[in-house]
Amino acid sequence: MSVRWEDVFKLPETAYAGGRRIPKTVLTSRAMLTKHERRTLDKMSRLEHFATVAKGTAQVLPRVDEDYDIQSVIFLRCSMSRDSQAVAEIAHLLHKCFPNPTVILQEAGDAIAVSVDLTRKSHAERGTTVVYDVESTGLFDPDDERFKPFLGALAFDSLPQSDLLSYLEGLISCVRLAQAIEALGFYPTCTPDNRDRLLELIADYKRLQAQVDALAEQRRDKDVTPNESARLRMEMRRAQRQRDGTLSDIRDMSTTEHGEEK
Repeated sequence: MSVRWEDVFKLPETAYAGGRRIPKTVLTSRAMLTKHERRTLDKMSRLEHFATVAKGTAQVLPRVDEDYDIQSVIFLRCSMSRDSQAVAEIAHLLHKCFPNPTVILQEAGDAIAVSVDLTRKSHAERGTTVVYDVESTGLFDPDDERFKPFLGALAFDSLPQSDLLSYLEGLISCVRLAQAIEALGFYPTCTPDNRDRLLELIADYKRLQAQVDALAEQRRDKDVTPNESARLRMEMRRAQRQRDGTLSDIRDMSTTEHGEEK
């Protein structure tokens, strides 16, 4: 590992939890995991409580209203088992094990990933919360220069702190922007006024890329007829053009802000 999470998030010292290990049995009993989910945990070698951001540890106010009950944000450090890169599967499983919003810092060999979730009050079951949004970077090399601005953007003092919801939304926005790095070749940034539009464009890019991937998979089906394959190819090319146009818009918005080509 060539990254120190403390140097990335730069939280107040009082927020750090000392890296206390969380046994898998605690997760199993807390979330009532199925047999398959318990086996999935074997892809993780160690889970630690890295930090807690709350009013008492970082002077960030809670958000409690009719939709949210966010008293703290839990940071977990997760080491993957040898040769396992199932970070998305593990992250989704860990997020559901905790009622608090969680930030999962994953390590798989020399690669890392950051996953953030947001919870809301359940309208079906009083007093409980549900995970309704999960965003992850996927694995990347922390020494990759393209990702350095993303890691820098995660610093505590760089993010909103009016309350815990604003802090979480700031983290999630950073992760969403990072999801375009592989396609763009850089971490997209813009002025605060254009940030919402930039995030919309990235969401459009992800949707179109998923559409291209789905069409390509359909074309690979051995039972696809020549006519059907031709139709799918045309649809895929149309989606690819839209995707590439969206990437161009993202690139233009980001390069315009900096006044230089990326």
